[in-house]
Amino acid sequence: MPLVFTGKSGATPEFQHLLEAYSGTKRVVVVTSQEAIDDQGIPAIEQKASDKYDAGLTDEQGRVRVFTSDF
Repeated sequence: MPLVFTGKSGATPEFQHLLEAYSGTKRVVVVTSQEAIDDQGIPAIEQKASDKYDAGLTDEQGRVRVFTSDF
């Protein structure tokens, strides 16, 4: 099931970008970088995050991480 993105975003002190998404009613945070956004664009980040989430590739906090090296 693809993630549904809300359009809400934020940033961490480590300069990572956070994108809010939902899988059904479950909130999922996607962690990415400005480099990945600049290189690939938000739609590609969202698609890769959905693919990784569907494959069960989340970190210990349940977040999905998408960086330039994923492409």
